[in-house]
Amino acid sequence: MIYILLIAAIVIGDQVAKYFTVANLPVGGSVTFIPGFMDFTHVQNTGAAFSMFSNATWILTLLSAVMAAVVIFLLFKYKKQVNSKLFNAAMAFIAGGAIGNLIDRIIQGYVTDMMQFTFVDFAIFNVADCFVTFGAIMLGIWVLWFWDKHKKAEIEDDGTKKQS
Repeated sequence: MIYILLIAAIVIGDQVAKYFTVANLPVGGSVTFIPGFMDFTHVQNTGAAFSMFSNATWILTLLSAVMAAVVIFLLFKYKKQVNSKLFNAAMAFIAGGAIGNLIDRIIQGYVTDMMQFTFVDFAIFNVADCFVTFGAIMLGIWVLWFWDKHKKAEIEDDGTKKQS
């Protein structure tokens, strides 16, 4: 239940941030948030990360829907077996971010982006993108440092494989 609430909080937070961006900044408009570090800049992104595949909105919508469904399926299928708060939170972060951007793609045909680093030339992004990124990093950490422990515990729990 906690992970459903986490996913819902991410989606709501993302949609609220996008709503305030659309309501307060014209497309292309920008306002300084932290001088020399970050601005809020309203952009309509029809593509994926770094505006790649900007002419393939329907494919990106389909991929986002499939990704969200797969991640949610994996979260609930393996939640008890993996028994890792890091794994479960990572999957919830990825699912929440994917759903946040999926809502935009379905309703608007593009994703509203608003956060822009000014100290480096980087893509403009949104709250959902942050959660997908953080979730992917967390999942990578889990795979690199905790996957082996999970596999060993799984083998030890299975009486037929205890001899290894």
